[in-house]
Parts: sequence; C-alpha cells; structure tokens
Amino acid sequence: METLEGHSAFERRNFIVTYLEEHGEVRIEQLRDWFAVSEVTLRRDLEILESQNFIRRVRGGAVANAAQPLELLFQEKLNTHTQEKREIAKIAASLVKNGQVVILSAGTTTTHIARELLKKQDITIVTTAINIAAEVAAVDHITLVMIGGVVRNGSYAAVGHLADEALQNMNADIAFVGVDGVDLQAGFTTPNLMEGRTDSMMLKTATSGYIVADGSKFGKVTFSPVARLYEPRALITNQDAPVDFIKALEERNCMVVQSQT
Repeated sequence: METLEGHSAFERRNFIVTYLEEHGEVRIEQLRDWFAVSEVTLRRDLEILESQNFIRRVRGGAVANAAQPLELLFQEKLNTHTQEKREIAKIAASLVKNGQVVILSAGTTTTHIARELLKKQDITIVTTAINIAAEVAAVDHITLVMIGGVVRNGSYAAVGHLADEALQNMNADIAFVGVDGVDLQAGFTTPNLMEGRTDSMMLKTATSGYIVADGSKFGKVTFSPVARLYEPRALITNQDAPVDFIKALEERNCMVVQSQT
C-alpha cells in the first residue's frame, strides 16, 4: 500500500476503522509504515477508537469490534447542526416532483431529506441506508427500493460491488448524496472508500445529482473522493454557510443552492 503520510488524526482513525471493517485485523507495524507516525501516536489512536467501541485492541495491533453497536459518530452527527440540515432538506424536497424516482445516500442530512419527502405523493425512494429504509417502509404512498450490499458497521450504509451493480441497472430522476468534506482542491469527499465509490455511482445514475452538505463541512478533506466540484448538478447548503467559501466554489464551476430562510 502507498504511504498515507500527512493525513490528520481524524482521517487516520477513520482509515483504521474502515480497514478493520474490510480486513478484520491490523498490526501496529503496518500502520506505522503507512502513516509514517510514531507507535506512541498510533497506540493513542487505537485507545481512542476502542473507547468509542469502534475497535478492540489486541497485542501488537487491533481487530474489528464484532459487538460494535450503532456508530456513535452517526448518533452524534444526527443531533448536530440540526437546523442547518433541516434547511437543506427543505430545499432538496422542493426540487422533487410527485411521481419521481429519488436516490438518497446514507447520512444524517439525507435522513432529514427522507423525512421531508414523506410529504410527497407517489414517489420512489432508492437508498442504501437501512435507517432511511426503516423510516420509509411503512408509508403507503412511497415506494421503497432498498439497495443491498455490505452494511458498514454503524453508518447504516450498504456498500460494495453489489450496491454498485444494482445502481448501474437503474435510472433515477434525482439523487441527493451527503459528504463529510467540501474542499476547493479535493472536491467532495467521504471517510470510507467503498461508500465513496457507491456515492459516486449514485450521482452518475441520476439525471440530476446533488451534493448536500452544511457549512461545517467546508474546508475539510476526508479519505475517499466522491466527486469533483464541477461534477454534481449543484451543492445544496444552508443559509449561514461561509460566503467567501461559496464564492470560491462558484469560481470553480460549482453551482451552489443556498437556503434563504
């Protein structure tokens, strides 16, 4: 594997969790070679991840936590920047017409969008998020299409080649994809490699693909690319998102739709 030197502590820990989800075990020596940081730093990373129930430390490394509950980060994120996410959800829902097919990625902002879409009539929601599917499944006037795949521990996202192949065989009117990072150079990013690939496929499957992200994501870069700035139809963000950053995005051919309420 190529060196991952220069990543932040947040990105490093997200990579460790993702790697363990896919491979089950990692050694300190591997992490030291990949990140070019000290073993003391890496042991601190593992200690923090274990305290959050993401992993289990073993002698010389770490293993995946098979008994891991819902990812704590997801629960925390669902209850942060709630007003901003609701603003974004209202804009997104206003773009959807009755009878359309809508793709929703996993994520907290898209969860709010799903709740707004319940007010629509005769729409089809396609999602990889099992939490969104659970909320939508009992609603008579919504047709739910659940995309299968490998479910990431805690993020509620089904990802991988099964999800990607299913999306390749679909046509949708509109897609809303949440991201963790919006950066002027790196573009739109998410922490998990497989989830990033599936999210990219969602944008390509839809006639109109939108990124949804509140202003707290601006200037951040996470591990896996989802799209370049100019590729989605637009970025939907909240009213109080940084004005200067929005101007810089628009100068790079990224259309921005911003809440006005």
